[in-house]
Amino acid sequence: MRSKNSVKATVLLSAVAILMWLSTGGGTQTTTATKTDGVTPGKSDTLKWAESHHSYVGENNCKMCHKLQYDSWSKTKHAQAWAALKPAEQAKPECAECHMTGKTKSDSLLVNVGCEACHGPGSDYKSMKAMKDPKLAAAAGLLPITEATCVRCHNARSPMFKAFDYKKALAAGIHEHKPKASAK
Repeated sequence: MRSKNSVKATVLLSAVAILMWLSTGGGTQTTTATKTDGVTPGKSDTLKWAESHHSYVGENNCKMCHKLQYDSWSKTKHAQAWAALKPAEQAKPECAECHMTGKTKSDSLLVNVGCEACHGPGSDYKSMKAMKDPKLAAAAGLLPITEATCVRCHNARSPMFKAFDYKKALAAGIHEHKPKASAK
């Protein structure tokens, strides 16, 4: 039986290997091996572009303004995606790609499926000015949520794949949204 320190070292080495893999472009490869409803799994060209132009900042930055969404998200399976993997699976790039968000500019590993895994790296759209202007936010890297966003990971490439219905997932929601003020 391995000691706790040995397991921690293995996980740390796995994280380093994943970071190295991501830094060499491994995390930006799109596979065409399988398709779900005509959508190619793997990171989209839009996400690859966003990652090359913007940096991840982590969900703690998001929760400062989006507390309701953060609190709701934190109760989902996405918030615990990394812990759902066994240490051996955490070492596999093909598992890590969907169970983590990425890494920050300072090389902090963002495990779990955080805000930016779906919405794109937030370094440039996190400002209040950008968030109040949808066009500016989009230009600053905020990505629209579409079926393609979800099937990058929820596809037959996953060994744990279960049928994925985008409309049902959208209706169930991944996090709460504040109701929009009605126009008077």
